[in-house]
Amino acid sequence: KMLPKKRGPTNRYGGSRKSLWEEENLQTIVKNSKHRNKIWNFLMQQHGCRRSNNIESILSTPVTVPEKTPETSVASPLDSIPFHLWCVPKAAVEELYAQQYEIFTTKIVEKLVSDRGDTAKLLIELQDGHRVETVVMIHAGHATVCVSSQIGCKMGCRFCATGTMGIIGDLSTSEILEQLVHANSIAKIRNVVFMGMGEPLNNYENVKRAVEFMVDNKRFALSPRQVTVSTVGVLKNMQRLTAELPFVNLALSLHAPNQQVRLKIVPAASSSPIEQLMAALDNHIKHNLMVHCHQDDDLSGGVRSGSRRGGGQRQSKTTGAMIEYILIKDINDSPEHAIELGELLCKSPYKQHILLNLIPYNPTAVAADFHPPSSSSVTQFSSILTSAPFGLHTRVRQEKGQDIAGACGQLALVSGESSKKSHVSSDLEDMAGKKNSLRIPRKPLKSSHAESVSNIQQVLVGGMEQLLKGFERSSFETLEGSLKTRNGFNKAPTVQRHSDRDGVSRGAVWCVVNLSLCVACVVYDTILATIQR
Repeated sequence: KMLPKKRGPTNRYGGSRKSLWEEENLQTIVKNSKHRNKIWNFLMQQHGCRRSNNIESILSTPVTVPEKTPETSVASPLDSIPFHLWCVPKAAVEELYAQQYEIFTTKIVEKLVSDRGDTAKLLIELQDGHRVETVVMIHAGHATVCVSSQIGCKMGCRFCATGTMGIIGDLSTSEILEQLVHANSIAKIRNVVFMGMGEPLNNYENVKRAVEFMVDNKRFALSPRQVTVSTVGVLKNMQRLTAELPFVNLALSLHAPNQQVRLKIVPAASSSPIEQLMAALDNHIKHNLMVHCHQDDDLSGGVRSGSRRGGGQRQSKTTGAMIEYILIKDINDSPEHAIELGELLCKSPYKQHILLNLIPYNPTAVAADFHPPSSSSVTQFSSILTSAPFGLHTRVRQEKGQDIAGACGQLALVSGESSKKSHVSSDLEDMAGKKNSLRIPRKPLKSSHAESVSNIQQVLVGGMEQLLKGFERSSFETLEGSLKTRNGFNKAPTVQRHSDRDGVSRGAVWCVVNLSLCVACVVYDTILATIQR
């Protein structure tokens, strides 16, 4: 099927079907906001919070109801919504059917899971045939979704695969929100980052409405502190974001310590000097802190939650802003670049509220001959920025999803075949729990690696045996000492108690030593497996 190169206003929302997640359209029919909120809450409970539900079944499996409106000759997904329980006017319900409203106007056509099982990439098809990618990342205790805001991107960053597509069109508010709902079918989402395909601030209005929907307590009810909007530097809309959405985090894709280096890898930088971008970032941090301080004051009855006894103030956990910095070998990863970057960020009066996120370059299908930096250069770069005189809050981003072309800068509608992955079944709901249902089998190890793993397994088994013996020794000596004391065999109870403690101590030492051995073996096995992959 041939698709148009550009997405015009006639098919901006995907065609004839309309989504219930599009508030701008829905409110013209269902005018009561309470009714709209009840509809959305019902949909979120059915499809957003319960991971056991299969989202695609809503589109494919009709629901039989006793009566249908004259406008619908076939079953509609709307049939599953109990409008009558909320006293939604019958005329409004009939209009929803007449205008072909549906729960979803998008669908997942492909799912890829990384070898580690901690990242899933969803290929989502819009109803006009265009496709976007969404990435779900599982962390310890929470999950993050990276949503797309456009089809393609016009910023043309030389290291980014999405930039090679050019711009095809913007996503509607509902198409952004449906990505979040689809992601919730895999894991309960806590964090949302607008770091997928497209420049979010070039689709400002739809992104703004989506963020407001996400953080509304009567809807998705996400914490504003867990929503981050990324930009390569659309200065005018950065200022609008600060004025209209000061409560969300702003991530600036800087990628260079000066304007000259930045122009080499970010062509759009010519319209926004670094100095102006940093000033806009400082302004956002200022407003972000003011908003969250007022919220903390309200929650604590007028006492700031950051206060501590003795009159001191602890540093706020809110960063408010993030600097994203792609490390590319021989382009921007030298110690000189690190020093220059540190000097630039230290000029900010809010440097303690900036999180510097270092991202080693992920290989992508771009024209430029870029290469990832060495691990030693990444470590050196980070240590320069975290140590004196800079002392910046710096993190090296953990690579997730590179093997499925789902890492930072790799989203360009790469199919499963291109990324050397087979199609994964649609049941990904246990990605954070059951390993076998999500992990793709590893390749056979080489003979040398197999021998090493076999040796490790033998050592691991021996360590576990010693661990059990340690527990047995500890338990036996304690039990023996207590029985002797209880039956009067021991004429010196004080000495016996010391003997019991000695037995327990020896057993505890055995346990600690052998447990450390087991942990070391597991770590070594993991390192070998990582090297093999």
